[in-house]
Amino acid sequence: MINALWGQRIFYLLISLLLIVWLIAPQNSLSQGLPTPEFLLCLTLAIIFRRPDVLPTILIAIVFLFCDFLFNRPIGLWTVIVIIISEFAKTQYWRYKDSNFITTWFFISFLISAGIFSYMIILNVLLVPQSNIWQYIIWALITILTYPVIFCLSFLIVGFDKQSQHSPFMRKKHER
Repeated sequence: MINALWGQRIFYLLISLLLIVWLIAPQNSLSQGLPTPEFLLCLTLAIIFRRPDVLPTILIAIVFLFCDFLFNRPIGLWTVIVIIISEFAKTQYWRYKDSNFITTWFFISFLISAGIFSYMIILNVLLVPQSNIWQYIIWALITILTYPVIFCLSFLIVGFDKQSQHSPFMRKKHER
């Protein structure tokens, strides 16, 4: 059980690194009008809503802090927002573990929108030059629409077993 858990964590880290390399690799020399979806946020939330014990906070922090450095974002801002979102999602796992995909997707959409718009508001308060509000709306919509694809990818990490959703971590929490 412990070895499988660490294997899933390492596999999450490897898929995250592959996504990061894919995002920083030059793919098109033309300027892009659309922002890139936040694949790592979608992957993190998909795994949390399947098995919240797989991703510890420190692993999420390491991956997103690494992204902040590579993508030239304000160091730690997006990381803190993602940690807050993921920890909140972990506390809401028990509400959504038996619900259908659409209900979970609406909740995930709320979390993604709240994260992206808090990022925008904090940057505005700190007077950091940035894109207009439409870029953030498009970023949020593209990320929300990307979530189902990334949710399917999360099956590679945590498996297809329905019993894997009921982790010992969550059972102990409910027994108290």
